[in-house]
Amino acid sequence: MLERMQRRSNAGVIMKRSTKVKRAFRTLLLFVGPCLVLSACAGGSMLRVPGDLARPERAAASAPGAPQAVVADFSYAAGPDGIIGRDFDLVRPIVWNGDPGKAMADLVAAVLGESGVATVRRGPGAQGVEALPVRISGVVRRFEVNSRRTGNLTVVTEAIVSLTVRAEGPGLSGSSEQTVTSSASLSGLFPMPADLREALLSTTNTVAEEAARKLLEARIVSPSP
Repeated sequence: MLERMQRRSNAGVIMKRSTKVKRAFRTLLLFVGPCLVLSACAGGSMLRVPGDLARPERAAASAPGAPQAVVADFSYAAGPDGIIGRDFDLVRPIVWNGDPGKAMADLVAAVLGESGVATVRRGPGAQGVEALPVRISGVVRRFEVNSRRTGNLTVVTEAIVSLTVRAEGPGLSGSSEQTVTSSASLSGLFPMPADLREALLSTTNTVAEEAARKLLEARIVSPSP
């Protein structure tokens, strides 16, 4: 009788242990399964930043009056094959098909326009704008977005942009130069293309806004009356 009770007790312990193992396995699958899917989606020989860099939608109209300043494409020492950063966790480059010099000039001109300064953009080889009171040019010194895994499961995606803006022309007593740098970061399980673009959008727009603010505060340009 005692032997039967002991067998039943042992069988009960085995069943409880088996149930706990199954529950633990199911819990592990619930966590690991999505991670494996995301890892498969994130994999590849390179990580590409999608789309273009743009300003948030604004309701304000373009600045009135005759153009006061011309904004030329900023110079930029482009890396090979459009590489602008690295995914250190999966050891692969991060690339963007856009032109950082043109994109940053577009953003600075857009912010000036939103501030009431009538501006025009000049691309390579444009003619007939040298007589405008102010010519704005510059150099994109850093244009990077990188991702790396921290001590836990979190991956940090960080964008860093540094821009030097120069202003000169017949409307100024001398040339002026300002440098603006900004960074932004996001966290997630894996570096995703949308996160890369969001970090770059935030950083580039912050730099453009700060560059325009410095130009306005120095009275290099001013809103049209």
